[in-house]
Amino acid sequence: MAIPNFPKNFSQKVILTPKDHFEADRDAFPNNKTPKAIIFCYEEYIMEYVKSNYKVSSGRFWTAEIIMLQDEYEGIAIVGDFGIGGPASTHLLEILIAQGIENYIMIGHAGGLQKDRPAGSVILCEKAVRDEGVSYHYLASDMYAYASEKMTNALQASLENMNISYKNGSTWTIDSMYRETIDEIKYYGGLGIDTVEMEAASMFAVGQFRNVSVGALFVISDIVALEEWDEHLHSDGTQQSIIQTFVVAIDTLRGMD
Repeated sequence: MAIPNFPKNFSQKVILTPKDHFEADRDAFPNNKTPKAIIFCYEEYIMEYVKSNYKVSSGRFWTAEIIMLQDEYEGIAIVGDFGIGGPASTHLLEILIAQGIENYIMIGHAGGLQKDRPAGSVILCEKAVRDEGVSYHYLASDMYAYASEKMTNALQASLENMNISYKNGSTWTIDSMYRETIDEIKYYGGLGIDTVEMEAASMFAVGQFRNVSVGALFVISDIVALEEWDEHLHSDGTQQSIIQTFVVAIDTLRGMD
């Protein structure tokens, strides 16, 4: 059965918009200061790193912890602790877009689908296989959802200026990490897909639909393409690579309109 079950008219009026939803709950955020750009983070230790190493203010916004950077990074915020997967991520993304924010970067771990790409490798993700549900409520059926070309180019420029090793690549987005079958891994690996994770296709689709810029930097934290799961989630190399992607992200967003 296709998703969505009922044929969707993507231009048809909806009953509830993100702006309507936020306005209904605005009293919960009386001192909200809208940033100009957002980093989506899926690892708690990165949030703690930012609070320990940068001048910031922090609090709650909608479903997330939000950390507002100050001084030379004024206007950039990082959000985390809102859950995982496409529905949780895009629910927050929609509310942020309704505030007028146009630039977003995702950073996080991803499983490796290529045997020759080690843990700690940085992937600049350009497109995502849509093996999830959210994207089909925003875009007509297709194999891929695409990152913003503008954001991808800006990230690439920062990576090269900072002399950080990376690969332009792609990801397979699935709704459950516990249902990545051996046959699927071989299939997508054979297509040259670099990583697997749970959010990118959904986030890219919302970005395309809402005409905002969404980019992604992933760090390979575990290899699923081997005979057994090869896990490096908490290794120093993986964590240092994730920290590097945060530094790249703030450098990129600082230079954008």
